[in-house]
Amino acid sequence: MTLPAQVILQFQAIPPNPRESDLSGAYNKLLNCFFPPDTDFTVTPQCLIPSLRSRRFIVSFAVFHRTSLVFVLQVKTPTDLMYISSRRSSDQWIREVLGDFADQCPIPTLHAVSAMGTRLCFYQLDTTNASAEIVPRSILQDPIRVTDTAPAEWWDCDILDANGEERLRVVVDLIKEACKNIPNA
Repeated sequence: MTLPAQVILQFQAIPPNPRESDLSGAYNKLLNCFFPPDTDFTVTPQCLIPSLRSRRFIVSFAVFHRTSLVFVLQVKTPTDLMYISSRRSSDQWIREVLGDFADQCPIPTLHAVSAMGTRLCFYQLDTTNASAEIVPRSILQDPIRVTDTAPAEWWDCDILDANGEERLRVVVDLIKEACKNIPNA
């Protein structure tokens, strides 16, 4: 199944050297296509300043089933994929969100995606096991050597390619299926 033409057009309208905000419309449209507003899902755009040291915004989307977080997508520029520090900060942020919300997630697996431009890296955490590891496994930072803690190879598919679209659809379908088992509260 291919993405709707309106979603593809939104991605094609992204300028050549985009900022995170230039990508947000396309991802907003994509997520609202996967999680329509006339369902129990709500797509909520987020924009945070990570710290006083950084003037860059973190653009992300939280998907809620009723009032519970079930999916997160973070957006960064395609250029960020080139830099170890940008990939590291994205990886750390996703892991913090998964850790913060795992015990509140009503489904067995909390999923997240880091998007750098249209390249995607998939994360998941088993919320039924307090000692579960986040996948992909974390790579520890060496205190004296440059360590690539989030290799560029983790962003191994493109949302505009059939493989990337299919991988995201599989995650969305898993989330929707798991949400069917949530009792009405």
